[in-house]
Amino acid sequence: MPDARRPSRAAVNALRALLERHDHIVQEVDGQNDFGEDQHVTFSEDGEVTGDLVKIQVKGGRSWRRADGYAVPIGDHGGTWADGNIPVLCVVHDPDTGGLYWANATKQLLSARRDGKVLKTIIISAKQRLDDVSVAAFVAEVRRYLSRYRGNRIIQAKLGEMSGVEFGPSDIVQHYVNVYGEDLIFWQRRGEGFATLLHSDLDWYPEHIGPEHFHPNGRPGLLRGMSVVADTILDTAEAQWLSACFEAAQWARKPAADDPPLHTNVDARDNYVARRVEHHLRIEPDALARSIQELRTETTVDQDLMAAAKELESDAEAYAEALSKSWCEMSEKARRIVTFYLVKEVRVGSPALPIDEQFRIVWRCSRPAAEYGFGARVGQPSVRKSANRELVSASKLRPGDRIYWLSRYGNERGRSVSAVWDSEDTPGTVCVRFDQLMLGDTFWPGELFVRKVSPKPR
Repeated sequence: MPDARRPSRAAVNALRALLERHDHIVQEVDGQNDFGEDQHVTFSEDGEVTGDLVKIQVKGGRSWRRADGYAVPIGDHGGTWADGNIPVLCVVHDPDTGGLYWANATKQLLSARRDGKVLKTIIISAKQRLDDVSVAAFVAEVRRYLSRYRGNRIIQAKLGEMSGVEFGPSDIVQHYVNVYGEDLIFWQRRGEGFATLLHSDLDWYPEHIGPEHFHPNGRPGLLRGMSVVADTILDTAEAQWLSACFEAAQWARKPAADDPPLHTNVDARDNYVARRVEHHLRIEPDALARSIQELRTETTVDQDLMAAAKELESDAEAYAEALSKSWCEMSEKARRIVTFYLVKEVRVGSPALPIDEQFRIVWRCSRPAAEYGFGARVGQPSVRKSANRELVSASKLRPGDRIYWLSRYGNERGRSVSAVWDSEDTPGTVCVRFDQLMLGDTFWPGELFVRKVSPKPR
């Protein structure tokens, strides 16, 4: 055998020996031809052959090493590895350690395509070691991925590739294409107290929603009759589709008695906190300064908190961003600093709870007052304009503003805004208190008021 082929032969033999020790069936592909695959592996379970087949490209030698693992060149195989009806794995054998390391080439290629990238190599982490200890977990992971290629899971797999999500076998996934050719995906995990809406026109950013966030007939601050779910406006057909999705998935939001416990959806938690922080800053622009001041007081008696603050603030560029830029303009590092300042604690409840109950944020600065009695509104904000009045949304109100209120009989009177804060009882809304009293109410951010024009710049 030529010296150049010995590392490859050793790699193929090492992988074959490992898999056959665990009763899996390995069929080698003729090594004289470069088809981008060296072995076809059929997995077994409890001594029985399954229908799960995977192709493997095997490489051996030191030349595939990289600083943080290994890399396999794709060459001309990108199309067949990504679009074939059987997924392809890449395995590297390191002759110095004797170890085998693997990666899912098909998965990496499809992920890159979704992001508009073209890969030249398949990256293999040094942590992805394949041996007698890890082979069972390896087989389980690959078989889960292969399940995407069976039955209606094929459709789910295509939707997942399109949206950047990996759906579970028991997930409810519904797809809709609107009149503009935009894709919407409704995703309900079994036993989770909320669903996820994915929209191609919103770059597939996940909107975690429940029926309580859906307003098919509109809500104050929007055009009359305009359907909305959370912050996403829907046309009539989209709203009808979403209503049907909620109805069909109602049973799935309740955990089954024989299902394993569902773990906290960490991505949903992080997205929820980010949305709440953005809203908090919009409603209370001075919240960041107040929270930093409160944090400095807390660090005088909490050394761990002081150490955490110093570590985050050691990145001078991110720290400057956090203090000077808006939430939308900040880097992820700056957002972490701002979130640390504002949020004292995130309390996590059962995954079966609605999202606003599952994740409860404890802000570093407490709200000005309780919201007891809010929501029992008598009358409504006046929108009668005149020369010294301007029309503003509830999210723009600030303490000291003079607004006007209509009684149930249509009589108008002036009121002074004494406090404005981000509601904790009804996340996503604005609490406004009037006249230094406990008199107040909760408003949608877009609800309109007329405000007396101030002679001083705001």
